[in-house]
Amino acid sequence: MTKEELDGDRIFVLHDFLSGGECSSLIQYSEDLGYEPAPVGDVVAPEVRNNERVIIDDAVLAAELFLRARPFLPAMIDDEIPVGFNERFRFYRYGPGHRFKPHPDGAHNQLELCEESLLTFMVYLNDLVEGGETNFYASVENVSCDLPCRCVRPKTGAALVFLHRIWHEGAAVRSGRKYVMRTDVMYGRPAPRPG
Repeated sequence: MTKEELDGDRIFVLHDFLSGGECSSLIQYSEDLGYEPAPVGDVVAPEVRNNERVIIDDAVLAAELFLRARPFLPAMIDDEIPVGFNERFRFYRYGPGHRFKPHPDGAHNQLELCEESLLTFMVYLNDLVEGGETNFYASVENVSCDLPCRCVRPKTGAALVFLHRIWHEGAAVRSGRKYVMRTDVMYGRPAPRPG
């Protein structure tokens, strides 16, 4: 596994985070569960996003993948350290014409544990697709002018990691099917030192 920084620790890629076999198994698993239209919040809004999703909660998978990713994650953000992955995984399927317009990602808070998500952790499960890039924008103004500053093409097994607050989009797929698996990196305050 190698880390490619696109904008320091704000946007980076972990190449070969998952093997091709792991990706194929996850695609089949998600297909077996069955996809549904992906909402924006609680409402299906195809004018904003028209892809499909499956949600699973898996503490074991979250723990395994966090151990694999941890050496490459920012050691500290806003005085908080990485403590785990969100156990909720979202699998997204994009067919021809499917996209997710520019947006920042929402944070997940676990108040009882004093943890909050700060990073999106998205793994491309396949790359046999035309289009479907993830485009990043430097600011909201760049979104309205359609001026992305970074473009990441799907690559099987690559994990794209970025701060939730960065504006980005899932560009329209032109042909093929794109599969991604998304979770969040949870951060929390370090435990006080004894003494």
